[in-house]
Parts: sequence; structure tokens; C-alpha cells
Amino acid sequence: MKLLGEFTTSVRRAFDEIDPNWESYEGLVICGTHAPKNVEALISRITEARENKTPFLGICHGHQLYAIEYARNIRGIKDATSEEFGQGTFVVKKRPELKIGLHGGETFWSNYEVVIDIEWPDHFTTTPSHPEYQSSIDRPHPLLVQFLSYAKSKN
Repeated sequence: MKLLGEFTTSVRRAFDEIDPNWESYEGLVICGTHAPKNVEALISRITEARENKTPFLGICHGHQLYAIEYARNIRGIKDATSEEFGQGTFVVKKRPELKIGLHGGETFWSNYEVVIDIEWPDHFTTTPSHPEYQSSIDRPHPLLVQFLSYAKSKN
């Protein structure tokens, strides 16, 4: 399993608590970040995961990048992007104010939101929230449990 992004530590901890063998599973996880780097390379990795049916989990920034990948390669919006990255058709836009804390039972820390409807392949899971912050050894977050179970089944 490959973890990419800035905030991998809490995801790694949550995965370790859920399944100590998670690193041996095939999969791609793109975590959150406050300083996006290598955006086009990450979008290419998401495309590869989608085309190769590799289990994918997009958390916060990963969710936003999947929306861009989906808009470009499935919906045909070739210049789809985020307001954070520059010019084009914005499918991810800046929120009027930072969304932080618990909202609808999920933890958020986000300046940007997806503004198009997206669909997910069976092997993809994305969320604008941070389930890793709500996961504990006694109460693992269901989304993380489900993703690891799926990745394990593809081994």
C-alpha cells in the first residue's frame, strides 16, 4: 500500500490499529495536505488506480484530486482544476470560510470543496473529511475498516 500526501502519520496509526498487515496490501491512499505538491503526478496516480482497478482511498485533498481526475477523464472537462491551483474549469472551489471540526459526525479541516457530482468505481472510496482523526483502537472508523477489508480481499 502506498500512502501519499502530507498527513500520513494519523492514517498510518489508524491503519496499524485496524490491521497490522495493511502495508502488504495493494492500494493507494492520498491523504490531506496544507501545501499541495506534485498535483498532476498525483492525479496521474489516481488515473492509473482507476484504470488498473487498484483500491484507492482519497482523504480530503485526495477526494478533491479524484474530483478533478473524474471531471477530466470521465466527464470530459479537460481543463478541470481547483481554484487552489490556477486557471481552468473549477470543479473544486474555495469555501467562504474554513470548515473545521465536527460536521455531520465527521471531522473536517478544509478550505476547499468539490462542486460537481462525482461517481466512484467499486474500488474507490473518497471523503472530504478526515476519518483517521476519529478512528481509535477501540472504535476504528468504518470507512477505514471497509477500505482495508476491500484492499485485503484484492491481495
